[in-house]
Amino acid sequence: MPIMRSLISGIRALFHKEQRSHDMDEELQAFQEASMQEKIRQGMSDRQARRAARVEMGSTEAVKHKVRASGWESTAESIWQDIHFSLRMITKSPGFTAVAVLSLALGIGGNTAIFTLIHQVLLRDLPVQNPQQLVTFGNSEGGGVLGGIDLGSRGMFPWYFSRQLQANPGPFQGIAAYLSFSQRVSVHISATGMDTSNNAAIFAPANLVSGNYFSVIGAQPLLGRAITPADDAIPGSGAVVVLSYHFWQQSLSADPAVLGKTITINSTPFTVIGVMPEAFHGIKLDLEPTELWTPITMQTVIQQGPSLLTPQKGAYFLHLFGRLSPEAATNKAALAQSQAWLDQQIRTSIRANEGTPISSARLQEINRATVPLVSAANGVSSIRSQYGASLRILMAVVGLVLLIACANLANFLLARAASRQREIATRLALGSSRARIIRQCLIETVLLALSGGLLGLGIAFATTRALIAFFSQGNPYIAMSSAPDLTVLLFTLTVSLATGLLFGLAPALTAARTGSATTLSSNARTAQSSGGKSSRFWPKTLVAAQVMLSLLLLVGAGLFLRTLRNLQNQDFGFERTHLLLASFNAQLAGYQPSQTPALYQTLLEHLSAIPGVRSAALSATPPISSGAWSSTIELSGYTPAPKEDMGSILNRVSGRYFETANIPIIAGRSIAPTDSASSLKVAVINQAIANHFFPKGDAIGRSLIIDINTVKGPWRIVGIARDTKVRGPRNTDPTRMTYIPLTQIEPFVPAPVTSSAASSVRSGGPVPAPPEENPDRFVGTILVRTTGDPAKAIADLRAAVAATDPNLALFNITTIHDQVSAFMTDDELISSLTAIFSLLALVLASIGLYGVMTYNVVRRTNEIGIRIALGSQLGSVLWMILKESLLLLAIGIAIGVPITLAAGRTIQSQLFGLNATDPQTILAAILTISAVTLIAAWLPAHRATKVNPVVALRYE
Repeated sequence: MPIMRSLISGIRALFHKEQRSHDMDEELQAFQEASMQEKIRQGMSDRQARRAARVEMGSTEAVKHKVRASGWESTAESIWQDIHFSLRMITKSPGFTAVAVLSLALGIGGNTAIFTLIHQVLLRDLPVQNPQQLVTFGNSEGGGVLGGIDLGSRGMFPWYFSRQLQANPGPFQGIAAYLSFSQRVSVHISATGMDTSNNAAIFAPANLVSGNYFSVIGAQPLLGRAITPADDAIPGSGAVVVLSYHFWQQSLSADPAVLGKTITINSTPFTVIGVMPEAFHGIKLDLEPTELWTPITMQTVIQQGPSLLTPQKGAYFLHLFGRLSPEAATNKAALAQSQAWLDQQIRTSIRANEGTPISSARLQEINRATVPLVSAANGVSSIRSQYGASLRILMAVVGLVLLIACANLANFLLARAASRQREIATRLALGSSRARIIRQCLIETVLLALSGGLLGLGIAFATTRALIAFFSQGNPYIAMSSAPDLTVLLFTLTVSLATGLLFGLAPALTAARTGSATTLSSNARTAQSSGGKSSRFWPKTLVAAQVMLSLLLLVGAGLFLRTLRNLQNQDFGFERTHLLLASFNAQLAGYQPSQTPALYQTLLEHLSAIPGVRSAALSATPPISSGAWSSTIELSGYTPAPKEDMGSILNRVSGRYFETANIPIIAGRSIAPTDSASSLKVAVINQAIANHFFPKGDAIGRSLIIDINTVKGPWRIVGIARDTKVRGPRNTDPTRMTYIPLTQIEPFVPAPVTSSAASSVRSGGPVPAPPEENPDRFVGTILVRTTGDPAKAIADLRAAVAATDPNLALFNITTIHDQVSAFMTDDELISSLTAIFSLLALVLASIGLYGVMTYNVVRRTNEIGIRIALGSQLGSVLWMILKESLLLLAIGIAIGVPITLAAGRTIQSQLFGLNATDPQTILAAILTISAVTLIAAWLPAHRATKVNPVVALRYE
């Protein structure tokens, strides 16, 4: 209660000053009257009593001041006065204020922009219940369908194993599964929710999830319900779908009655059962977020392929995650028990699938199998995997830019404090305390920093929008926002306050150390020159620090720019001009594998008829791709060593693929249109396979078998193609490639022949099921080589595909140049931003040096005038000013070079084709910063030579 009464009294005093003063006057008058009456009773006369009462009480204003100073409102009022005075001083110097605020805005804005992305990509928790309890089994960064690998070796798992763990989660609260990549599906929507035959398809990413996915992740739908284990009980059943908030808004116009309606996915009706909140995108956060979730039991519909839901030895296509117990989430020992349990389950499953007998060496290998539990509080983000390291580097870069901006602010404030020495000395002489001077100076600095932070928010918003557009890579929607949230606002406020307090403290202390007597007795010239060496030490130190930091940034920018140039200018093994690429999906258009030969023949005829097209081809993947179809291979005449890597990337291609992609054939021949289903099965390998397995040059004519049942072979090697950068520009090791003709892939999947099946047929038993059509007859890439600019052929390409089949939709149309550039977006981002920020730092450092040297010239105007009057040459005056700048430059470079060499080791992994200690880059950075420093120092030095001695001798 006393605290509350004090608070209320203080607020009343702040807002009713006149009434409070009047009340204190009345109280003091009453006290004085009572004291006078007491003294009259003691025998004094009226006059004596009145005088004694006044002497006893003292000055009325002094008493009132002591009363006001005893409450907290006095401090608040004095702070408000300091704020008001600081605002007046700031607006009184608009040039100084503009430069200081803009410098800070650029530094704070850059930090806020990068932090906004880091917060969304690296730091923000999933919008689910207790996200810190979520863990993934392995890093869960891979995607695709894998076969023939040990359980747990890549963090992908088969369906039967996920079912076992879902039924028996052990120490986990629950274990759930989801498809390792989001599958793009064809969606039809109609007004009635039923008849979709006449509506254009919407292509959206869908994900398969287990029935307990939403309960384990801890997410509740915005509308309706989530997928349950009952929906995911039987393969082929559970045609229900949960929509993302974005899909519900954009594709269904936020229909409030959407629940229970039907949408068609890949020609199959699905019932909408729920809509997720806006912030929820699943546990896996991709550039293009998941829009639809369906049960894993609908795998054949979503993937348009054979069933992967087999009871034993199925394909590895699922990622698993679990929710730890509360104890395991906070206790390392409990977490270790959960890890041990998971490892035991994995080892047991491997042994069960291994068969008997198991050798002792293999048993030891199985007993070492482990899949680490990885925290999934922030989700599994492909953006984090691709850009996380670059964002951390950029955060360090913008931090250095902010330090340079802060050094500028400190230099400006030191010069400002020197020019205000007489003012501050006067205030000290009139009774102001040094603490009050320091507080007032800090308030002025904090106001500048907050103004810079406010302007920096606008700069950050624009910068973040540009970066998100860069990240999107053409995707119409990604789950990132440029709008600052509360965390970002608090970050900006913290940075602004820290900047103002830390870098305003030294100038404030310098100002408070002013001696009132000496300063007031001196003229303006001696006042500005007072302080001795200490007043000139800190500005020079800050300039040298700016040179050092600028050198560090320039070297980093140079290394990243040269890395990008090395990546772009290397030999990719194929021509990167005049080639247009496009993706399509015949499955989504309703085609069966048996219908593809006729479709592809017609499509190639229409593509080849486009004006300006030299050749056209089809393939499963383009010459360079983030996805890869791979398998182990067997080669006749070669005996592999134990556990030798016999893997190769595969590509299904049409005739004229090598001519269209312009991949040279260095031996034998390429795959031709004449390689038909009735001719000898042929294959083309690349140099990496030929050189490794057949170093004597006798690869052509050998037989090749692929360890995938649908394309097993055998295939006859008829040509050797040049090695290409199929996996990306950073891949320096030769990549093995095997090309097989699309037209020679078997129309049906070979059925496994077992002894029991054969005896059943001989004994008149049930006839086996008809053979299944081979899904590997599908391809998804169109290649068109043009004589001119390939981008100008896009409209004709769309028309040719539409003439083949209007339902055959095209997406991801791009040139080969842009396709290659997409692999270097991370390098482009970090090189361009480090270059921009390093140039910004260089400009800020030059402004700081220019300001310091200009102030020095002004401070030494009288001295310069005397030197010129006594006959000093203008060149010597120019050198006198320049040598100080050159000394600061030399000191900054001398300190900066070893720091740069040490810091270079931290970014070595980001470089390509050069070392972090590259002397050419370091020398270029030194020359650049030296040139800028000389220009910034020459301007005030040249101005010094123009000083009129007569005017300078009278300079005050």
